[in-house]
Parts: sequence; C-alpha cells; structure tokens
Amino acid sequence: MKSIKKLKPLAAVVGAGRTKFGELWYDNPEELLAEAGIKAMGSVEHGLRRKDIQACYFGSFLYQVTNKLGLVPGYMARELGMNIPMSNTEAACGSGGSALYNACLGIRSGEYDVVLVGGFEKMTDRSGKIIDDLMLAGDPHEFDTGYTFAGLYASMMVRYIHDYAHGSDSRCREALALIACKNHHHAMGNEYAQFRRELTMDDVFKSPLVADPIRVLHCSPISDGAVALVVVSPEMAKKYTDTPIYIVGSQQATDDVSLCSRESITGIKATRLATENVLKETSMTMGDIHVAEAHDCFTIEEILFLEDSGFCKRGEGWKIVYDSYESFKGSKHIPYVNGDRELIVNAGGGLKADGHPVGATGVRQVYECFKQLRGEAGGSQVDNELNVALCHNIGGTGGIATVHILVRELQ
Repeated sequence: MKSIKKLKPLAAVVGAGRTKFGELWYDNPEELLAEAGIKAMGSVEHGLRRKDIQACYFGSFLYQVTNKLGLVPGYMARELGMNIPMSNTEAACGSGGSALYNACLGIRSGEYDVVLVGGFEKMTDRSGKIIDDLMLAGDPHEFDTGYTFAGLYASMMVRYIHDYAHGSDSRCREALALIACKNHHHAMGNEYAQFRRELTMDDVFKSPLVADPIRVLHCSPISDGAVALVVVSPEMAKKYTDTPIYIVGSQQATDDVSLCSRESITGIKATRLATENVLKETSMTMGDIHVAEAHDCFTIEEILFLEDSGFCKRGEGWKIVYDSYESFKGSKHIPYVNGDRELIVNAGGGLKADGHPVGATGVRQVYECFKQLRGEAGGSQVDNELNVALCHNIGGTGGIATVHILVRELQ
C-alpha cells in the first residue's frame, strides 16, 4: 500500500447530516433533503455560510413516480435559499453514490471548491405499488414476465447456492441468514436505524417467503430518509475542520441492466471493475481496508461484494460469513476474517437494518464511514482505530456501481 501520507486526495468531507430512516409519513421529500443539508452545513466545525456552497449534487430515483414531484433543483433552491447550480442524478439504488462521484469530478476539475451532496427518497407514500415502481431499474422484459427485484436476486441467490454450495449445503443458506442477523446486531447502536432489534437465524427462516429462497428478512426495507455531505477541495479542508476525511479514490462502472445478458449472475461485474479501478487508483488492496459499507439490498449481495471486491475468492464468500459469525458471535461488531485479512462490513447496520431509501443509500454509506473514521459513530463505533474505509453502492441488480475510498489523515 502507498503510504496514506503520500496519497493525493481528490476531495474532502468536512460535514455530514442525516435524518432518521423509516416510515416518515408526514415529511415531504424536499423537506427531508433540506433537513439533512442544513444538518450537514451546521456540523462544519469552523463555520460554513450558505454563500460558501458553490453547487449541489443530489441523488434520487423514484421521486417523480412516488411523490408526483419534478424539478428537484427548483424545490431545493427554495428550501435551502440558494440560487446556484444544482444537479440531480438518477442511477436507481446507486443514485447517491453516483451523485458523489459527479461531485468529485466537479471538484477535481477545479470548477468548484465547496459543494453540497445529498441523497433522498420518500417511498412509503406509494407503498402499495412500490414493488412495481422499483422495477423501473430492471429490464422491461423482466418486469413483463413477472419479476420483482426480490425475484431477480432470488435467481442470483439460487444459482450461487447451486454453483458454490452444491445446491445442498445447509451452511450456505444459514450464512445468507446470518448476514441479516449480523447487520441487525450492528444497528443496535445506531440511533438513526429503521430497525434496532436483534434477529436470530430462526427468525429469518420463519419469515414469509417472498421469492424462493428469499424471505422477508433477507430483504432491505421500504424506507424514507435523506442524507447530505459537505464536500470540499483538499486545499480548503482545514479551513472548515481540523479533522477532514479525505476521498482518495472515486470510481464508477456500468454493466447490462438485464440478468440474461450478463457474463454471470453469481457476481456483479460493475462492482468488480469499480473496485479494481479504485484500488489501482490508490495503490491499495482489500487488505488495507478497515471498514466497508457494502450494498446489502438482499443478503446475497453482501456475499457477492466480498467476492467481487477481491476480499476472498469466488465461491468462498459464504464460508467466510459462516465461519466469521460463529467465531465472533456476541462481540460488538462481527468482522469477516480471511487469513490475515479482517474487514468489518456495515458497521451501522447496512441497508438491511439502517434502511434503504434508495437515493439516499450511497450518501448514507459515506456518512457512516465519515463518522467511523472520526470516532463519532456513537453506539455503532468500531472500537479499533480506523484509517481507511470503502463505500460500495450499486444500482438495480448491478447495472451501475460506484466505489469510494476514504482515509482519516494525510498530514
């Protein structure tokens, strides 16, 4: 690994704010985003004035369908009282990560020094049709044949079990349930999490079947919420805080939207490419990463992340999950261990327990890592000293992926 002191940062996060995730019936989406943005700006230690913000980058997926709301920049100009360039990115569940990727490009280009990045979603206003709405991120032919996203990920899960657990090893199915248990356990100290309750493996297996072999408790929930970050050029970071968190790697990759045209459905090519590129960009390996936020929309995706990122070999992710859970069951955080590699994934509960307001998720992951690296994560704080974190956000079943690497100190 290149010394952290020698890494050239792309940008720095100097403030962050979020709302609670859950069923926020009485909050409008633009008000949620404004609340998160005001919290983020207010969290900047040395003071940040609204006139310092030069541009805004937002991420959201379904607001036009779920809330009959368009022209988000216009609403946010009103809510935040700013008349500056504002852009909204749609990349399904990867919208938040893509918004941050674009913000980093804006800063790297020299066009901006201080930007606000936000992600939001208000899904419960259309709870009766949200399953159909989410399939806007799938191939229309998949929708026409009756697929939901649970069905698509069930196809990926059952193929994975067939290929790598011989279709019959019960420990693989148990590992897929243990991911849910682990992430709910991690969320117990997260005051913002949608679900702060422990799960057992029996709870998962007894929950209603959604799309065999996926059950309700294999799935992330329907959520409302918003998150925002204040992102600045590296040169401006110490003006606003004594403890900036630097973004040293930012990559995005894409792949076919439909499963039928993929090279494989037991891996996410976009994740693999984005991770390979971000590790190359930073001269790091997965062994250098201390904590990671992985996109666990369904528990199978956390296993795929371990393999696609290179933390372990293809087909071995479920074994890592099973053995690590059994070894560290009962500890505050349950790390994944592979030889001399150790990685804590989804320290605040991930999408599974913290919640998944789709446009907010990619930004929430950076919020969590920002807090972890600064030692400000409260009851979810990882006890070990942390220096490097990775955020992994995907859209759909893998049509897009962004990966960011954050570090604590460069001087």
